[in-house]
Amino acid sequence: MNYLKPIKVVGFVLYFLIGFFPAKADPSGLGRAGDRPPNIILIVADDLGYGDLGCYGQQLIRTRFLDSLAGTGMRFTSFYSGSTVCAPSRESLLTGMHTGHTFIKGNFDTGYPEGDLSIPDSTKTIAEYLREAGYRTAVIGKWGIGSPGQGPNTQGFDYSFCYLDQISAHNYYPPHLYENEVKVPLPRNQGTSRGSYSHDLFVEKTLAYIGEQKEQPFFLYLPFTIPHGEHVVPDDTPYTETGWPRKFRNYAAMITRLDRDIGRITRRLKEMGKDENTLILFTSDNGANPAFADFFQSNGPFRGAKRDLYEGGIRVPLIASWPGRIAPGTVSDRVAAAWDLLPTLCEAAGLPLPEHTDGLSLLPELFGKEGKTHGFLYWEYYAYNWNWYREDNTRPRNWLESQAVRMGKWKAVKTGISVGETETLALYDLSTDPGEKHDLSADYPDLVKKANRIMREASSPAIFFPYADSLHVIRIDSPDKLKDFFRYTTDRVPLVSAHRGGARPGFPENCIATFENTLRHTPAILEVDPRYTRDSVIVLMHDATLDRTTNGTGKVADHTWEELQKLRLKDTEGNLTPYRIPSLEEALQWARGKTVLVLDQKDVPMEARARLVTRMNAESHAMLIVYSYQDAKRCFELNSKLMMEVMIPHAAKAAEFDSTGVPWENIIAFVGHERPENRGIYQLIHQKGAMCVVGSSRIYDRKYLEGDRRIYQNLIGEGVDIIEADLAIETGAELRGLHPAGSSKQAYFHKIPSAK
Repeated sequence: MNYLKPIKVVGFVLYFLIGFFPAKADPSGLGRAGDRPPNIILIVADDLGYGDLGCYGQQLIRTRFLDSLAGTGMRFTSFYSGSTVCAPSRESLLTGMHTGHTFIKGNFDTGYPEGDLSIPDSTKTIAEYLREAGYRTAVIGKWGIGSPGQGPNTQGFDYSFCYLDQISAHNYYPPHLYENEVKVPLPRNQGTSRGSYSHDLFVEKTLAYIGEQKEQPFFLYLPFTIPHGEHVVPDDTPYTETGWPRKFRNYAAMITRLDRDIGRITRRLKEMGKDENTLILFTSDNGANPAFADFFQSNGPFRGAKRDLYEGGIRVPLIASWPGRIAPGTVSDRVAAAWDLLPTLCEAAGLPLPEHTDGLSLLPELFGKEGKTHGFLYWEYYAYNWNWYREDNTRPRNWLESQAVRMGKWKAVKTGISVGETETLALYDLSTDPGEKHDLSADYPDLVKKANRIMREASSPAIFFPYADSLHVIRIDSPDKLKDFFRYTTDRVPLVSAHRGGARPGFPENCIATFENTLRHTPAILEVDPRYTRDSVIVLMHDATLDRTTNGTGKVADHTWEELQKLRLKDTEGNLTPYRIPSLEEALQWARGKTVLVLDQKDVPMEARARLVTRMNAESHAMLIVYSYQDAKRCFELNSKLMMEVMIPHAAKAAEFDSTGVPWENIIAFVGHERPENRGIYQLIHQKGAMCVVGSSRIYDRKYLEGDRRIYQNLIGEGVDIIEADLAIETGAELRGLHPAGSSKQAYFHKIPSAK
């Protein structure tokens, strides 16, 4: 009997049915119908230049595994990073936006520990898109765009093992890292010990993570720190005997170590049978450190380096490997940028292309097909002044340093935008002048006009960029100077005390971002409200309950600090913001050199506030509100350097306060929320040498909103020195210009010069 005949018949029928009922459509139209979505590994080196890899022309540094990866896939020769520095580049890559539209447009130090600016919750990342498509998501390496509670686990990543802030990432032997945004001490790096090299820890976590993956597709984002400084490495092999200076040996050894570990990652994928369905992308966050540009030709043939918008600062490698899908050994000269990766990965995962992106999918290019091309690419770079708070500083905290546009073969670079420099726009033909040596702007005025128009229209405003268009700060660096500042003098410089920090639409009460926004508009001291968490951390909250001011419920005291960090604050209109609840300790660290925090009581006793201020050496930028004269006396006994706000509504209370023995130079006097019956109390307090505070939130702010535009100025005219207002910015605007010329307190007010 012939058994093969029925098998052939069945096979024919199955073949016919499979053809008749097609597999699930591939949304991209580029892949094989019905394919399982690929695993995706996105590797981003830190400060690796275009010319640092052998496949991009490097002659001295060994990168055989990355060169091999390029041989299995596609190497891009005209790919650009999102920015020329770390933080905006990472946001651009993760969100599909160029720096004209990113929230973070330059590196920025918020002033509190591990406090990088955080991308808003409302901004959707690659990880959030892919998680919606059924991917497991993880990030291992350097996050750099969010502090604890505002990091990767709030931006779509199921798992994270990271440095959270970029400053800590300078140390390759850190005392701790963060796993799922929880601090993880590294025992071998405590004190002066240097036992755990962070990059090695990241690679081990990476290999373990890949080993744990089963059927569900995964997205693994690997923003490794190599070869960013500090340029240290456990072993400078194979460059030990080169005779090069140590920093060059270390730099080369770091890149070769990274290369070796990428080889380990690809081997792990192959061992698990995942290599053929894994798309690997390798790139860098910006150009190389200028210290290595000449020795290694790290930025290839291009002009400039990190912190420039010339090609050397933003043209970077991009290698894409997907065995069986991307033709091996191919080279693409397509002009593309980091913000193209989000739509590329979405399309590779079978997702519809996102609407809100500046990017275009590179998937057609990867598969050898025609795709859409950009009309232009745009960058802007904000420089950060790390010495902005110094007494001798004459520049703003940050400023727009440069802009660049690429339009086909043309590149326009505008420099000298900062204070005190001459703004110039140069135009280069990259097809004949990739080194940007010959400015052709005089020959092509229409292209110059077009580039200027793009630079104007491609950028939208962001809260912190520039930071200080009209920022006044109060700089007081010692307790004695603080007392002198609040001592009564005949000029009576008017001052705003921003109640709850100066909340307004977009900015919640008792929030560091709100403090910064308030100081941008008016010189102010900031009255804030501390409360205890369940585990006795002092946080800033006006209301004891969470439902009005956050996306949580219940009482502050019923939650731990860690639990509260998962919440986001609401603004005055009840809208959720990207900002979290700060601790009083964070606020005190932030306030130094910027303003004075006035600490109300709420449920935190005077002694606890006094001890915290003392422990943090914050006597020069913090004072306590005390509600009894006994507390005032006790506070003075605890620390005679502390300033206090004390309630003295009439003459009898002034006499009672005299009996405490507390010097009047240690206090400012709160008179009340209404006009006193006898306004002679202002004169009495002035005779004692102290300044007067009146609260405007209950009566005067309402009158202002009803149309009485002179209400605050009238209070100053009656003898009030400080107005404690909910409408802090408006109050400041009404009082602007009342600082007498030559005021004895004028030295304490510093207006940071505006960016051009």
